Amino acid sequence: MERVNIILQELWSTVYDGNDIEAIRIKSDPVGDSDKRKSYNYSVVMIVDGKELEMRDRCSAGQKVLASILIRIALAEVFAASCPILALDEPTTNLDVDKIDNIGHMLTRLIESRGDHIQLVVITHDKQLVSLLHLSCRPEYVYGLSKNEYGVSKLKRHTRIGDTQDVY
Repeated sequence: MERVNIILQELWSTVYDGNDIEAIRIKSDPVGDSDKRKSYNYSVVMIVDGKELEMRDRCSAGQKVLASILIRIALAEVFAASCPILALDEPTTNLDVDKIDNIGHMLTRLIESRGDHIQLVVITHDKQLVSLLHLSCRPEYVYGLSKNEYGVSKLKRHTRIGDTQDVY
């Protein structure tokens, strides 16, 4: 867990643009006295003014989303270092317009900090996030899934927002 927390601290300081939370980490507390098999209770904590506080019920929706994304990245780097793919399913659900922009900019900074060592797959209906990531990250292609008038799914490859090419 020590290595996960080191990576998590590096990611947080690189990506988070607020000044209220200095760092986040995963805290593990041993449970029971069994010598055969150790058990732990895990929690996510934040460092505020040098003090460790439980993150649950104390941070914004945007901070929670960012923390969950960064925790997944840190865990992947430690346990699956040879697979630098991050998949996000609806990362902006229930976020307001400002928070969506914030998440988009944070993801952009994360991608920039990782260079060619990360591949991002985002499943979203949020056109604002797609546009922001497309403009800032300049991917070779963006794929969209839609249905035609007969209800048949079509995969479309976009080289630029608005330009499409059907892919079957």
